[in-house]
Amino acid sequence: MSQVRRPGRDRWRAGAPAGAVRGRPRRSGDHTAPERRRILAAVAVVSAVVAVALGALGALTDLERSTVDARFELRGTDRDRIGPVPIAVVGIDDRTLRRVGERFPFSRRFHARVLDRLREAGARAVAYDVEFTEQTTTADDNALIEAVAAVPRIVLAGFATDDRGDTAVLGGAELQREIGVRVGHVGVVLDGDGVLRRFAAVTARLTGFPVAVAERATGRRVDRSRFDDDGEALVDWVGGDRAIPTYSFSDVMDGAVAASRLRGRIVVVGATAPSLKDVRSTPMDGGAPLSGPEIQANAIATVLRGVPLRESAWPLGLLLTALAAVGPALAARRGRSFGTLLAAAAGTAVLLGIAWVAFLLDRVVPVAEPLVALGLGTLGAVAAGSAFEAGERRRTREIFARFVSHDVVDDVLAHTDAEVRLGGVRVDATILFCDLRGSTALLEDLEPERGIAVLNRFLGAMGDCVDGHGGTLVGYRGDGLMAVFGAPLEQPDHADRAVACAREMAGPALDRCHALLRADGVERELRLGVGLASGPVMAGNVGSERRMEYTAIGDAANVSARLEGLTKDHGRAILVAAGTVERLPDATGLQPLGPVALRGRVGTVEVWAAG
Repeated sequence: MSQVRRPGRDRWRAGAPAGAVRGRPRRSGDHTAPERRRILAAVAVVSAVVAVALGALGALTDLERSTVDARFELRGTDRDRIGPVPIAVVGIDDRTLRRVGERFPFSRRFHARVLDRLREAGARAVAYDVEFTEQTTTADDNALIEAVAAVPRIVLAGFATDDRGDTAVLGGAELQREIGVRVGHVGVVLDGDGVLRRFAAVTARLTGFPVAVAERATGRRVDRSRFDDDGEALVDWVGGDRAIPTYSFSDVMDGAVAASRLRGRIVVVGATAPSLKDVRSTPMDGGAPLSGPEIQANAIATVLRGVPLRESAWPLGLLLTALAAVGPALAARRGRSFGTLLAAAAGTAVLLGIAWVAFLLDRVVPVAEPLVALGLGTLGAVAAGSAFEAGERRRTREIFARFVSHDVVDDVLAHTDAEVRLGGVRVDATILFCDLRGSTALLEDLEPERGIAVLNRFLGAMGDCVDGHGGTLVGYRGDGLMAVFGAPLEQPDHADRAVACAREMAGPALDRCHALLRADGVERELRLGVGLASGPVMAGNVGSERRMEYTAIGDAANVSARLEGLTKDHGRAILVAAGTVERLPDATGLQPLGPVALRGRVGTVEVWAAG
C-alpha cells in the first residue's frame, strides 16, 4: 500500500498499527516456557522411572539379551580371542559313527586309541567331554583307564555328583585320584530363551569343566572373583561353527591328522554329530545350534584370557537410562517435533556407539533400558511439544486475529516454520479504503472515553463487513481502515466482494452502528466514505525483520485512497474506479461520474458511484 497522507490528517497513525506482525510468534521464550520446562522434566523423569521399572520386573530381559547377541554377531569370528594356549576340537561326527560301526556310546577301546594319539602328538592338555560312569567290559574299561592315566594333563566330564561334589566317573573319586585325573562339571547355563550365553565356575560343588581344563593346562588356579555373584560369567565367543579348528575323531584315531596340528594345544573331545543331540543355541550364527565340545572350547578360551568380558555396574546403566530420558526433553525445549526426532535418532546412534566401543573394550553396557527410556522420552517430548505448539499457534492466531483477518493470520502461521520474511507476490486484487466523515468535529464534542467508544463501534462494524465478505483487513488507520480482496487468498470474484462489502458498510452496517451508539447514549449521525480500485498489486510483508506488516502496494491502492478522499467532494458514500467496474459481471446500480483527476497522479480515472 502507498501510505497516502492528506493535509491536516495526522490521525492516520493514531493507535497501534493493526497490521503489525513480529517476525515470529512468541515461542518457548515467553511466559509458557517455565510450564513447558516443567512438563518436559516430568516426561523425562517418568520415562526413566518406567524404563527402570520394566527392567527390574524382567520385561526387558529378552530385549537386552538380543542386543548382546547382536554385538557378538557384529563382531563375528575373532580367533585372536582363543587365548594364550591354542585350542582344537576333536569331534565324534557322523563319519566317526560310520567308521566304528557301533552306536554311541561305542566301545571304550576307541577312546583309548584317540587318547594315545593325542598323547603321542604332544597335546598340552585333553578335555574329554564324554561321561564315563557306567562299567562296560573289563578289557575296554582297563584300556581306557590306562590311556587316561598316561595323559599328563586330562579332565574328564562329570555331571551327577554326591554331597561332596564327587562323581562316579571311572568308578569314583578314589580311582580318579590314583591315576591323577580331574573331573569337571559339564552342566550348562541356559537363559530363559533357551540360549547358552554363560558358564559357571562351580556347579553342584564340582568345578566347572572350562575352569578345570584351564587350571589343568596352565597349572594355575583361576581367579573366582572374575565371576559374578552367582558364580557365572559370559562366554567371550571366539566365533560360531568351526571357528575353532575341528578334526574328525575317526581321523585322529586312524592317525590321519598330522601331529603338528595337535601339538601344544588344548584338545577338546566330544560329540559333534547332530544325531547325538549334544547341541545348544548360542548368540553366534544367528542362534544356530553349536555342538557341546565347541561350546566348551569357547568357554575354555574365555577362562584362559582371564574371563575378560564383564557386565558394567548398575550405576552406569542407571546413568545411561537417565541421560537417554533427558535428551529428548532438552531437544524439545526449543526445537520442533522434527528436531526432537532428529535428536532422538542421534541419541540412539550415540548410545549404540557407546555400547559397541565398550564391547570392544570387553565391557557389556546395558542398552535395553536406555533405549526404552529414549523411546518413551521422545514420544512424550513430541506429544508435549506438539501440544504446546498447537496451544501457542492457537494463542497467536487469537491475538493476531484481533488486528488482521483470519486469512492473513493463517498465511503468516503457515510460514512460521520457515521464518516470516519480507516481500510479497503479484496478484490481481481490489483495494478498499473506508473513512469516517467529520470525525474531528465529532470527537471534539465528546469526552475522550466516549470518542474512543464511537470509533470502536464504527471500526468494529466496518471490520465485520470486511470479514463477512472474505476480505483481508490490512489495518486500521485512525478513523479509517484499508482492506484487500483477492489476497492473500486468490478470489476470482474479488471485485464483486469488494463492491458488496462497500454497499453493506454504507447501508446495513452503518445502521447497526447507529443503533449501537444510540444504545450507548450517543445521538450522532455518522457518515463514511469508501474508495474502491482494482488492479495488479504486490501483496505481502513490508517493514523490517524485527517488525513488519501485511499490506498491498500498487496503483490500485493509491487510486482507492484518493477516491475515498473525493467522496465528500462528490457527495457520494462510495466511489469505484473503472478497473473495478471492468471486473464486475453486472454493473447494475453503478452511476458513471466520468473522468476524475486525482491528486498526485497523471491523467484521469473513470469513476462510478455505488451509493
